[in-house]
Amino acid sequence: MLGRLVESFVTLFVVLDPVGSVPIFLNATARVEPALRKRVALIAVLVGSFVLMLFLYLGQYLLEQMHIGIPAFRIAGAVILFVFALHMIFGGHHEGGSADAHRTPAEIAVFPVAMPGIASPGALCAVVLLTDNNRFSFVEETVTAGLALGVMIIVLLALLAATRVQRLLGNAGISVITQIMGLILASFSVQQMIDGALEVFGHVAH
Repeated sequence: MLGRLVESFVTLFVVLDPVGSVPIFLNATARVEPALRKRVALIAVLVGSFVLMLFLYLGQYLLEQMHIGIPAFRIAGAVILFVFALHMIFGGHHEGGSADAHRTPAEIAVFPVAMPGIASPGALCAVVLLTDNNRFSFVEETVTAGLALGVMIIVLLALLAATRVQRLLGNAGISVITQIMGLILASFSVQQMIDGALEVFGHVAH
């Protein structure tokens, strides 16, 4: 039991990636007043937590009812992540048009900070797999939900400290980190596409 808890926590920590959320947050809130960034962080974590809990308890049912397989969901989400990663690498968010400039903090918190930043396709797939209805009871699923919320608190703390990180590193430092994280995110999204494709071909082969 303890081994499964540790494994689940580590998996959730990796896929939710509190450290990796910081450059995404700073990149997305580049046009937001510093005083409003805490609000963006809080809304993003609340929305991300809601989406995670929704998928944790109902995701498998919803996907099955819509005849959507995990591989298809993984590939579709990975495509969105890849496009966002390209924006991070080439500075698309900093050079956004007037429509992007007029977005409210709440809108920015929902997209791209909460989704696909925090509640990424990988994270959503992970919570569905960690709470497989065919393998785990409702109590076990609730324990996993508690672990997920614990990691989300760590994500919130990381986002609240993001402004201090920005002051420490400066715009040039943040730009470099953002581009590096964008490259990592692009690689992660491509890996998700490959994994999804392999699952599809694996099912076809059988």
